[in-house]
Amino acid sequence: MRISLITPPSQNIEPMVPIFEKMGVKVDVNKVNPKADFILTTTQVWIEQVDSFHKAFPAIPIISYVLDFYKTVWTAPNPHNYNWVMYKHYLNKAVEIWCPSQEVVTRMEEETIGADKCKIIKLWPRKFEYTGEVADKRYVLQPMRPYLYDKNYGWLKKACYELGIPLIETNHKLTENQFQKVIAGCSFMCTEYHEASTGGMTLMEGYRLGKPVVTSDSKYMGARDYFGEKAIYFDDNSYENFKDTIKEVWENTPRLSRKECTEFIDTHNPSLEEMVTAMVERLKVLSGKQIS
Repeated sequence: MRISLITPPSQNIEPMVPIFEKMGVKVDVNKVNPKADFILTTTQVWIEQVDSFHKAFPAIPIISYVLDFYKTVWTAPNPHNYNWVMYKHYLNKAVEIWCPSQEVVTRMEEETIGADKCKIIKLWPRKFEYTGEVADKRYVLQPMRPYLYDKNYGWLKKACYELGIPLIETNHKLTENQFQKVIAGCSFMCTEYHEASTGGMTLMEGYRLGKPVVTSDSKYMGARDYFGEKAIYFDDNSYENFKDTIKEVWENTPRLSRKECTEFIDTHNPSLEEMVTAMVERLKVLSGKQIS
């Protein structure tokens, strides 16, 4: 078995390559071997490359792992010049669509983009081992990158300002060590967003350190697939409920067991090996090949 993996740099995707290889699947990253059984894409960011490869090798079927299919983004002004029309075209051409949560499947169903071809393969949460101090240094942390066109964008900054609560927004501009340290010192983490395919992998990284998570109850927010009832959910349609939730959690911050939080994330979500195993099983089904 051989696949061509088309992906920008990603801490969650690139580590899959040696696991695929260990399981007998040869992987060419960002190039296509004429003997490849599948082209596996992971994002809209490099869809022009997918288009180029498909035109050169039209007989190789495409699988898409959909990590960032947000209607609030692709219907907004497009500062990144992403080609959403082409991306949706290749989602429809894909022989199978892998989704990290039911919420992504819901969006696919609504947009009639081959929802019958969707299979849920949850994304693995990174398990960084932080050895520094974990304490409540009294600030709220928004650990996700800014989704400028999300309908709830700005709610957290507004609420914290009105409530007089210190807020740190990382915007993914920190080093790995700085990022871990700022997670370890927060009172709790929060994302106000209406839509996110997994709810935010960084939330899971923080929860493993015993940090409470506040997130939306939107049907497009994938957090519920990963946290279940462990997260604190606010009404996605009410800023006032969101603000009240922030105030309540700030004034009565839950004290969670780091050990129990770590065990929950690790047992209710796949490891890297388990995620790749699920992908390999689908490759076997789609190709009819045994892999050794």
